[in-house]
Amino acid sequence: MKKKMETKYYLNPDYKIRKDGNRYLLYSRFMRKYDSDTTKSLIHPYHARLLSLFSAGCSVDHAANMIASDLDVTLNDAKKILVPWLSREKFRITINDSKVKIPKNILIPYDSILDKSEIEEFSIPKSLVKDVDLSTKRLQIPYLMTFMLTNACVTKCCYCYADTHTKVKHHLSTERIFEIIKEAKRIGVYNIFLIGGEVFLHPDWELVLKELTDNGFGPDSISTKVPVTPRIIKGLKESGFKGTLQLSIDTLDSNIAINTLHVNQCYISKIKHGISLLEEAGITYKVETVLTKATCTKENINTLYDFLKDKYHIQTWEIRTAMFSNQKSLDNFNSIKATVHQLEELFKYVEENIKNRAIFTVTYPRSEIDKAYYTAEGGSSTFKGSKCSALNDHLFILPDGKCTICEQLYWNPNFIIGDLTNERISGVWNSAKTNRLLNIKQESINKQSPCSACKMFDDCFKINRNRCWTDVIKAYGYDKWDFPDPRCKFAPQMNNNISYKA
Repeated sequence: MKKKMETKYYLNPDYKIRKDGNRYLLYSRFMRKYDSDTTKSLIHPYHARLLSLFSAGCSVDHAANMIASDLDVTLNDAKKILVPWLSREKFRITINDSKVKIPKNILIPYDSILDKSEIEEFSIPKSLVKDVDLSTKRLQIPYLMTFMLTNACVTKCCYCYADTHTKVKHHLSTERIFEIIKEAKRIGVYNIFLIGGEVFLHPDWELVLKELTDNGFGPDSISTKVPVTPRIIKGLKESGFKGTLQLSIDTLDSNIAINTLHVNQCYISKIKHGISLLEEAGITYKVETVLTKATCTKENINTLYDFLKDKYHIQTWEIRTAMFSNQKSLDNFNSIKATVHQLEELFKYVEENIKNRAIFTVTYPRSEIDKAYYTAEGGSSTFKGSKCSALNDHLFILPDGKCTICEQLYWNPNFIIGDLTNERISGVWNSAKTNRLLNIKQESINKQSPCSACKMFDDCFKINRNRCWTDVIKAYGYDKWDFPDPRCKFAPQMNNNISYKA
């Protein structure tokens, strides 16, 4: 009688592992093919060792024998260790005070892998070290990178936060961009985004987008106010772009557009024609509307909805609130922003009259009007809102190749950490200028800043680093970048009230 073959399990090809000091980063690739989660989790080196056993296929019995030998436990105990890894459900492991998140379907049977060429064998040695740092958010190599291809734009939005004024004398060459993309793939960067200005105003945007997709990268979305043209349709299709085109459309009223976006009389008709081209081409897109005093009206929203409601390929309509811009004055912000009452009334109207009628998703995030300023007591780890990636896992590349830590800091000299025209990614990420920001001494903090004497200094500046550098500068000014994030309970009153509330 033929002996039954044991099932071999493999590490799901959607999941990747890379070393990060004395720990490892478990993350999902951008273009996932299998039933997997988007994940980014710091794991113990022995967890990485366990997963490496399955990189080229392994039976449960063989893996259990290896684990039993590694950990000096019984075979039955080793099999118990394997149970959650084979369950196909996501789970957590607690190590000291850190929660290690393991995504679903981390190990899958061989016949689940449709493309066998995606199986990558690797070996990770046994490590039972106990003092593994799973709490510090800073990664040794960027997880995300963003190319700002150009700061040129087709509009001059009254609320724009982008630095479109700095004159770029020498743009990063397309050839050098290709080299950086290949280096990013080699060192294990998860994904690379493209933004502007306007991405579509870069002369080689199609080539850059294709190079990204050919190397397994690609922006989740490309945001634009450029009216869509046949060239854009062709470029998106031929590049293999897997994301979604995001159209920024605040109004269909030409007079409002002229006053708030500073465009010409033909702009709106070109926007409408561009959407017709997307519909004909079958390209999925989403629409974003920014609310200002001029656009936060039922009439404006109804006109937009009446135009969009019968479109087949729109995925999402996001109606969001304009935020304070470092590129504009406080007087400008106060003159253009809608009142909280206007916003609340409009959101209620959308909720009751549009959201459930639309065949696409309608969202209206309240993040700008619900910012919890002056509330957090436990350091940056307790701040409400999205987590800051600056210095932790995200590298931002300006059009001339200079690198900064955040999209909205642009060429602010305090935050320029390198130049990719002649440096490697790892060199910039670990440069002397980077280390200066990473290792700020508390005694060097402005004495007017409460951070200079705060017991939670390390959490905010070294461990979680969840202060929003941009909001700090918006609230207190360029020379007070070391003040608290205004969400902190101990933050002083803002010099510029960037809140929607008095």
